Amino acid sequence: FLVRYRAFLKASRKPGTIQYFELGLKKLLAFRSIEYLSDITPALLDEFAISQKSKIKGVFAAGLNRCVRALKTAMRQAEFWDLIPPQNWRKVSKFKESKGRVEFHTPAEIKQILKIFNKDWQLVVLLGCRAGLRRGEIAVLKWADVDFKNNQIYVSPNKTEKHRYIPIATDLHAALLAAKRRAPKGVQFVINVGESRNSQYFLSAYYLKATKDKLDFKCGLHKLRHTFASHLVQQGVDLYRVSKLLGHSSIKMTEIYAHLAPADLK
Repeated sequence: FLVRYRAFLKASRKPGTIQYFELGLKKLLAFRSIEYLSDITPALLDEFAISQKSKIKGVFAAGLNRCVRALKTAMRQAEFWDLIPPQNWRKVSKFKESKGRVEFHTPAEIKQILKIFNKDWQLVVLLGCRAGLRRGEIAVLKWADVDFKNNQIYVSPNKTEKHRYIPIATDLHAALLAAKRRAPKGVQFVINVGESRNSQYFLSAYYLKATKDKLDFKCGLHKLRHTFASHLVQQGVDLYRVSKLLGHSSIKMTEIYAHLAPADLK
C-alpha cells in the first residue's frame, strides 16, 4: 500500500501534502508497531492523536491536525482501492487551531512594496493583492488564462473549489499588458522571473528575502491575498461575492474578514 500510495501522492498532490503524510506516518510508527494496513483503525488514530496532543505546549495544534488528516486521507484511499473495509474516520479527534488575526497591507504599504521590485515582480505583487491569487496559482498562470477582451483571469480548479474568473483591476491590467509585450515569443507562463518562474516555493522564498530588510512591516505572498479580500470587504463588497472571488469552497472560510465590513453591513 505504501509503495502504491506514495506513487499516487507524487503524481497528484503537492509537496506540502506529501510532507504531512510522511511526518504523520513516522510519528504513528514510532507510537505503535504496525505490520498490516488493517492494524490502522479510527480508534488507533484517535489514541495516537490524543497522545501527540499531550506533548504539545499550548492550546493549539494545527500541525498535528494536518498530520492526522493526511493519515485519514490515506486510509480513505485504501478503502477506495478495496484494501480495507469502510470505517468511520470522522470520529478521530480534531483539536482547536488558532485562527489568528487577519493581516493585510494598507494601500500605502502596497505602494512601498511595488517600489522595491522590478516590473516582473511588481506583477507578482499585483496578482496577489488585486486578484487574490494564491502563490501556486500565480506560479502556473498561463497567458491563455488571461482574457484581455473580457477583462478577466481564468483560475483553474485548485484544492477543493471549482474554477473561477477574476475581473482584472486597472493597474493589474496595465501590468499584464506590459508583461505581455516583454514576454519573449513562445513564453507560456505569465510570470517570467527565471528558470524557477513556475515554482511557488521559489516565489515565496525570493519575495520574503527581497522585502525583509527593505521594509519595516511584515510581508508574505499570502498576505497579498488577504489584502485583496480585506480591501474588498472594507469597500462594502459582501462576503458571498468575496468568497467566490477567492475560490473558497465554503463561505465559512471567508468569515474571517467579516469584522472589516462597514457599519451598515454589520
